[in-house]
Amino acid sequence: MIILFYRCGLYVPDVSTVKKYGNKYKLTYHNQKRQKGFEIDTNLNRGEINSEKLDCSISRTKAKIVEYGLCNNWDYFVTLTLSEGKYDRYNLKGYIKDLGKFLNNYNNRQLHDLPNIRYLFIPEQHKDGAWHIHGLISNLPESHLCLNSNGYMDWKPYSDKFGYMSLSKIKSNEGVSRYITKYIRKDLSVRDKELNAKLYYCSKGLKTAELLKEGYCSIQDFIFDYQNEHVKIKWFDDMETALNLIK
Repeated sequence: MIILFYRCGLYVPDVSTVKKYGNKYKLTYHNQKRQKGFEIDTNLNRGEINSEKLDCSISRTKAKIVEYGLCNNWDYFVTLTLSEGKYDRYNLKGYIKDLGKFLNNYNNRQLHDLPNIRYLFIPEQHKDGAWHIHGLISNLPESHLCLNSNGYMDWKPYSDKFGYMSLSKIKSNEGVSRYITKYIRKDLSVRDKELNAKLYYCSKGLKTAELLKEGYCSIQDFIFDYQNEHVKIKWFDDMETALNLIK
């Protein structure tokens, strides 16, 4: 059940929400919650870097990655690299474009009656400026995988086209979903000199968190997992416990 509030003005004070993230439940207390239907122009001029807004942008990006991680089932943690002679290791824009085409073509031509490959990728730059990718992936057919010379699980169609890659079976969806946020770094966004820098890439149709309830929650004598000047957050394994805290 969803309880909605309608008030005059841009923000509603002291609002709490419970959202379902896979098999986890997130209670968030908002000091001020912006109402839907109101938009704020937060765009900066190109080349302008605002540290506070940049920090907020990165925080939102990490939260979204955790959301995609928890709300979807993933099979492998993946590292994708580029080999000299096969691809330009310094051309991230071209790499992402061609990797997207490669995955789409693979889905269309190879997996006629199988689920589409799903992914959540975060690019990372070497000190010399070359690029590689870390992320999560699912629905790779086991018959298309093999062990490479280093003893890691390998997806040969990617290796043949782009370069070395490795797959590690995921043991904890929650653990890996939080782990990969470490690759979201401030310097990548600053490099592009805009807050809207693309810090991650994901397949279409990934599941997102489901809003279960919105209302008021007493926060006195309550220990939260995380808090800042804007929000307080508590994670639960049990839905009823989380829902019963909101009136």
